[in-house]
Amino acid sequence: MRERLEQIRQLLSDLESEMESGSTSTADRDFSALELPGIIQEIVDDLQPLLTPYEAAFYWYAFRHSIAKDGNPHVRLGKALRRGVVVKSSYSTAIQNSISEEKFREIVRALEVAGALRKEGESTRDGTLFRVLIPDEIEACRRFRAERMATEPKPEIPATDIDFYNVRENRIKVYERDAYKCRYCEKQLRAC
Repeated sequence: MRERLEQIRQLLSDLESEMESGSTSTADRDFSALELPGIIQEIVDDLQPLLTPYEAAFYWYAFRHSIAKDGNPHVRLGKALRRGVVVKSSYSTAIQNSISEEKFREIVRALEVAGALRKEGESTRDGTLFRVLIPDEIEACRRFRAERMATEPKPEIPATDIDFYNVRENRIKVYERDAYKCRYCEKQLRAC
């Protein structure tokens, strides 16, 4: 147990030094497995209400085959989607029920307009390379979250005379007390 706490303290130190140096960038990075629960919560809370059911199904497919699979935010979207892998057409009862090319392009365009996908490469036989964006990177999600947070009541935090901001040992006690979660947004502390 003590070794784990030391590892966590070391991770916190590393995070603090990265934040001070400004070297952490979300522009193009791999994601940690520790971040996935928080990202999934943000998708459900902030992105999914902004999408139609078809768009949400395509986004979840892209997310599952990119970030959730190996942490890489890139995925190729192509024929496999149109063959009914993601969403079956609601207008057909055929067993081999595929979605049309036009509907596929319409949904991908809608996801690009919403900011959930960004085209990163040219089309090939395997499909087109897209970057799957998470809610923190999508402007519409940030606005939606700000509106939602403005209407939700904030949790009360008792005032104390202990300096939790400047004294590192006290900050670590707070992290441990709160199970390494933010008391305002319930976001899990992430490790790089």
